Amino acid sequence: MTAIALLGSGEFEPWARPVDTWCAEQATSASERVLVVPTASAPEGNDVFERWGRMGVEHYDAIGLAPEVLELRNRADAQTTEIIDAVQGARLVFFSGGNPGYLAETLAGTPFWDAVVAAVTSGETALGGCSAGAAFVGASAPYVAGDSLDHWADGTKLLPRAYIVVHFDMLNTYVPGLRDMLLEMRPRDTLTVGIDENTALCGDGQHWRVIGSGSAWIGADGNELTAHPDGATIDLRLI
Repeated sequence: MTAIALLGSGEFEPWARPVDTWCAEQATSASERVLVVPTASAPEGNDVFERWGRMGVEHYDAIGLAPEVLELRNRADAQTTEIIDAVQGARLVFFSGGNPGYLAETLAGTPFWDAVVAAVTSGETALGGCSAGAAFVGASAPYVAGDSLDHWADGTKLLPRAYIVVHFDMLNTYVPGLRDMLLEMRPRDTLTVGIDENTALCGDGQHWRVIGSGSAWIGADGNELTAHPDGATIDLRLI
């Protein structure tokens, strides 16, 4: 079964352990390997990239898995044999936060991303992503420069029907009016999937469950969304 976990924020924190455990249980790989992929943070420099990598290793060590940080910082890295081959047999590939548009533009159409999609759709490997690592699998992803939106990038479209908006409950706290602005930018023929902080939407592309302290917000009209709290199950075809 395809297993995908989309986190609104809070990767590698204690609240997310049930999410990562769910991912590990759904994947069919016999290994305990987890690939921690901090690519979205690469524009912020090596210190930030390495910090996210260390946090991921500590988190997965604590739940009995075998993590390794994937040194994937740019599009050239995503085409190297070592990086591509690392996907084979992994139980989970997890993309942490940063710049969603950068992550999408770095990975879309690369041999590495092709390998991830093949492993995930076969059921061998689960995919997890937080913040940027969740947003980039949908139809489009914002490319952030500093505190501003530089442009919209095409998402990788693992979930082509989804317009994924993360940090959903806190957006207007960060920038007044930001949530409404993002909802108004919803691409045509997509479903809005808003995910609150410290909240995850876990499923197979068609059937989902909410885990965490907030809600997942779903709607065909970006301004008319329905909240689904912790424990809710949702039938929602995003593939």
